[in-house]
Amino acid sequence: MGVTRRELAGLTFAEWHPGGAPVVLCLHGLTSTSEVWSAFAAALPDARVIAPDLPGRGGSVDTPAGPGLAGHAEAVVRLADELALDDIVVVGHSMGAFVAPLAAYALGKRVRKVVLMDGGVPPEQTLVVRRPVVRAVFGLQTRLLDRRWRDVRSYVDAVEGKAIANRAELRPRMVEWAAYMLGGPPGALRPRVDSARLVADATDALAGEKTLPALTDVDAPVHAIVAANGKDDNAKPFISDRALAAGHVCLPRLTSERVRANHLTMLFDPAGPAAVRALP
Repeated sequence: MGVTRRELAGLTFAEWHPGGAPVVLCLHGLTSTSEVWSAFAAALPDARVIAPDLPGRGGSVDTPAGPGLAGHAEAVVRLADELALDDIVVVGHSMGAFVAPLAAYALGKRVRKVVLMDGGVPPEQTLVVRRPVVRAVFGLQTRLLDRRWRDVRSYVDAVEGKAIANRAELRPRMVEWAAYMLGGPPGALRPRVDSARLVADATDALAGEKTLPALTDVDAPVHAIVAANGKDDNAKPFISDRALAAGHVCLPRLTSERVRANHLTMLFDPAGPAAVRALP
């Protein structure tokens, strides 16, 4: 069965395999939408996979929400309440992995497991993650995204090209992601993103209050999957070994693994679905 999309609690969300179990609630990254979970959902044919477009992205681009990661978490919990979700595996990637601990804390005993993919665990606190630097870097990134694009493929080449340079087989997937993200008339496509929200969310995720400690009071296993490389196969990892070690100190029951992928291609790594299947 393919994906279905509808709106509830102010959020557009995608759903795969209605009636499956467990419920897997997937939270996407900073410049992504629910579409990035399509391959992940296909690898979990027995699970009910639900992925919202978080506020300021995709079908939820105009959805009002509270500021920062806490605002995203509140929106996700409202959706879970409206859908009466229980026995939930919360999965987050990148920014979504920083939202996941807050959502899991609010969902409480309904959470069965938390999986954090290249996020949630704070990166090393270097000059690069200071608030003014984060705002400047993501302000420039937003300018690139907010251009008018001739077609979907030109957007993929410019935005995702380096990340999939060694994974040509993923390009059709990237085209599918971008086709959902982009809106507007042919020849003048623009990403459906709230640029101001994007910059504010990046600043909160990287330079704001840490969210991993929220899982201290969540009675569920927490597993982190971190990529060997950052934005492309030649970049240093987003979460270093030192940062991962600090994450274990913060949350001693945290388990973790590092996969041979970059920040984007890890969404296609079998480790993610395997972590969902490995339920207690």
